Amino acid sequence: MIWLLPRLRAVAAIGLMLGAGSLSSMAFATEFMVSPTSIQVAGDVTTAILKVKVSGPGESLGQVRVMRWLRDGGQGTLVATRDVVASPPALRMKPNQEITIRLVRTAKTAVRGQECYRVLIDQLPSRRPAKLTLNFAIRLSVPLCFGSKADP
Repeated sequence: MIWLLPRLRAVAAIGLMLGAGSLSSMAFATEFMVSPTSIQVAGDVTTAILKVKVSGPGESLGQVRVMRWLRDGGQGTLVATRDVVASPPALRMKPNQEITIRLVRTAKTAVRGQECYRVLIDQLPSRRPAKLTLNFAIRLSVPLCFGSKADP
């Protein structure tokens, strides 16, 4: 049993060296935050504002799209639309930057009842990923409803 102790020390030392080496090349995640998390637009108003803030090191890239949200029998379906547009549609954000996104209903017809959409904000992976890292595309979905009914 005593002969095993030097080998365990060697394995532990190698593990510590590998762990320290990986910490020096570790990339820290950035975080997209949106406000508000749900938007209800009543009356004849055709615009809304959504704020996106990024925290963390480095530049963050994203895209903003609006999809029509149809709810039938408890199931939600997203359909491509140009009835509501987002400006800007692409995001290039510096650390701790906040961007205001304007959402505009461009449809010429009046809202009957309630029209619901989903604003999709995609945080895109870095174009230059660090070695030995995982990159994820993250999507945030914010309900946007025009009309008088208040439950998104």
